[in-house]
Amino acid sequence: MRRSILISAFFVFATLVFHPALARAGMHFCNKTSNTVNVAMATLDSVAYAHVWGWWQVEPSACKTAIGVDLDTTGDTDYYYYAYDTAGGTWSDSSHYAFCIDSNYAFDYNDSQDNDCASGTRRHFKIINTNSNSDFTVDLTD
Repeated sequence: MRRSILISAFFVFATLVFHPALARAGMHFCNKTSNTVNVAMATLDSVAYAHVWGWWQVEPSACKTAIGVDLDTTGDTDYYYYAYDTAGGTWSDSSHYAFCIDSNYAFDYNDSQDNDCASGTRRHFKIINTNSNSDFTVDLTD
């Protein structure tokens, strides 16, 4: 009896320790720089509805998940990001949309708040080409 309990306990322990974690689909940002990076995201759907939110603070050599569910694979949603680091570097692209951000506090703007931008500042975001994948990682590099 005692032996079967020990064997069962061993298998439960081994299953918990060695079982691979389930992959989380979605949008991830990995910081490959030596500075802390702050990231904001935006989505724009096929009817031009914008959703803009931030911030994720990503330490050097770390990753953060901004969207923890499957990304749109139909092409109806475009994904964008804007980021800046503690050394003054930015990830932006003036050839793409300028979305409204709050540079001092966490924010979550819907379409009308983004259009008005009464309490924020506009910044140009970079587009993310997910290649229609439901899971995508952006590597933030120098």
